[in-house]
Amino acid sequence: MRPLAAVTGFLGGVCLVVRHFLDNDVLQWLGFGLLGVAALSIGLMLVPKAPVWLQAIVGLGVVGLAGSVLVTLHSELDADSVDLVIGIVAVLLFAVLAVRWRRARQPRAHGSHSR
Repeated sequence: MRPLAAVTGFLGGVCLVVRHFLDNDVLQWLGFGLLGVAALSIGLMLVPKAPVWLQAIVGLGVVGLAGSVLVTLHSELDADSVDLVIGIVAVLLFAVLAVRWRRARQPRAHGSHSR
């Protein structure tokens, strides 16, 4: 789940940044779709041992919360600037998370009880 979140979040941010310079609506929809998948993945990671119905509620809740914050920012500020800032923050955030998550996965030596 972590690699999916890292890749989709990073690519979604890149799409939003590139969209700012090319003014292409397809890149905007693609970027928000990829960021939605990243938010869903992170929401699912919050409750890994919960029942499937609870995972679905939490995952969709995270996507809904992110979407409502985005709509609020778009209504209060310039939409193009908001998209650019969200894209830059997403690229930086998911690049850092990808590095941290990769370091956290240290391979086991030879068994579950070895150190």
